[in-house]
Amino acid sequence: MNAFLYLRGWSREAIALLLVRLKVGRRERGAAFVYNTAASDMWQDIIDLLNDTIKIGLSTSTHVPNRDDDFLDIAGSTDFTAGELTGTGYTAGFGGAGRKTLASKTITVDKTNDRAEFDCADITWTAISAGTAAQATVLKEITNDAASKTIANIDSGGFPVVTNGGDLTIQVNVEGLIQLSTV
Repeated sequence: MNAFLYLRGWSREAIALLLVRLKVGRRERGAAFVYNTAASDMWQDIIDLLNDTIKIGLSTSTHVPNRDDDFLDIAGSTDFTAGELTGTGYTAGFGGAGRKTLASKTITVDKTNDRAEFDCADITWTAISAGTAAQATVLKEITNDAASKTIANIDSGGFPVVTNGGDLTIQVNVEGLIQLSTV
């Protein structure tokens, strides 16, 4: 997928020269993407991956991700809020304990592989028993779910997974959660 992005510390002119392919980092093959408006919002510094509070949430197969969904709650039966997990170890909803804040965020340049990489620490839900997680959504909570921005969808690398009361960890690819390729 192609998009232009703004990275803090890079000039707009330098980035304008690059057509970048966004790829959500993963260990296994499968569908994963950055939402269309999120790419534009990062370019315009509306979403600042390093300085904003960026979270990740889990949802069932009721959530049918669409690259054109701008917000978590679009008042539809297949949006993120309609399919967000709920149960022991995962409290759904805006500000709920189910959505985890990404920590140890960095952006680095990998010149060998011609890309920039957004990375974060692995994410763990403790003692979760909330149904089957079909995917994870990277998001920016704003004032409520109708205003909160979708950033990326991840449905590979072990998804779907049945939560059974044990810990659930998303092990972030060593090459980052989101990769921006310049080739």
